[in-house]
Amino acid sequence: MNKETRLPTSLLMTVLIGRRDEQGKTQAGDAAFSEGVEHIVFTYDYKFDTEAEVKEFSLPGAVRSLLK
Repeated sequence: MNKETRLPTSLLMTVLIGRRDEQGKTQAGDAAFSEGVEHIVFTYDYKFDTEAEVKEFSLPGAVRSLLK
């Protein structure tokens, strides 16, 4: 957090993906991430660039509908 602007300076995101078993099925819910079930974990740590101001931009309608 930037102490002057009180805005975040980074975003840390962890993504969990359950793998399919030999029969092609994925465990439902939290079971997909239990011990013995194969899964993949991605961690992203994005640092915001605050050197230059970002101007407002318009998203295409198809993109806006996906974000709802």
